[in-house]
Amino acid sequence: MIEVKNLETGLTFTDYIQGILPNVPTWMICTKPSMEELKAIQNTYKIPWEDLEDSLDVDERPRLELSPENDPPFIKLVLRVPSGEQFKKTDLFQSRQTTLPATVFLTGSHLITIQYQAIEAKRVRKPIGSRRKRSKPTILVLLDWLESVVKSYELGVDIIDQELASLEQVIFKSVKSKSIEQVFTLSREATYLDAALRGNVRAFYQLQKAPEFKELPELLDDLEDLSIDLQQQADLLRIYRDLIESSLDAYASVISNNQNDLIKVLTSISLIVMVPTLIASLYGMNLTPLPLSDNPYSFWIVIFISFVLIVPIWYVLHKIELI
Repeated sequence: MIEVKNLETGLTFTDYIQGILPNVPTWMICTKPSMEELKAIQNTYKIPWEDLEDSLDVDERPRLELSPENDPPFIKLVLRVPSGEQFKKTDLFQSRQTTLPATVFLTGSHLITIQYQAIEAKRVRKPIGSRRKRSKPTILVLLDWLESVVKSYELGVDIIDQELASLEQVIFKSVKSKSIEQVFTLSREATYLDAALRGNVRAFYQLQKAPEFKELPELLDDLEDLSIDLQQQADLLRIYRDLIESSLDAYASVISNNQNDLIKVLTSISLIVMVPTLIASLYGMNLTPLPLSDNPYSFWIVIFISFVLIVPIWYVLHKIELI
């Protein structure tokens, strides 16, 4: 799907042919475009086909590419953003694709963003494209878009924090390996997010050296602020990763200890039950005569003797904290 937003009038067109005007700043929003739509973009903006085709590769890594020799010249920025669909699931990150690529092409007065889905952001200060018009509209929209990427990582880091806190509440009472599997899965997804974040941070710093931002010092300050925010999320996620990884061994030990405690309780119960079981077995033999066999109260006497023998055994086991 392609939408074109005229950055002068603010109007949005679903027909990109109608929305694109020569020398008019526009923002083309491409959400999971088809090959035919990519070919239309190539014909309109003269962007090399391999660059457009790579934008749909789920394994693309964050980077910045300058193509001054192209006619017209363009900037290609590849970032990875958290997969928004994962945030809507009850279980954290069910898919292998924790992050997905999002590609930006900046060519002249036109901005093109190609992404798999809308970015799930947190606390975006203003809608994309609503910044105060200080200079090039496409650069302003790009900054807003980059801010939404930063906020999407805030949302992803918050989810990992909440999931870790939830696991910590149940892990010390668990004797099942499922809890360890959940912690391991959380560690894996945090690793994916951390790798994407570090790549994005490098791309942000590379973007600061681009000619478009060097010519606009006031916007360069905004980009530097976004880079700092993204770096803070990377640092915070790294702390969570360390907590998760250091907890794996501790959690395994806790589960092992819980299992040992359970085995001790079961063993203690077996010792207590063993006494009446032994007495019942003796009296279950087909032998005569047996003690108290002629006494009409023999059953209750045997029960009483079993109870008397059980009490000291229970006391000793309780004293040594086995039960």
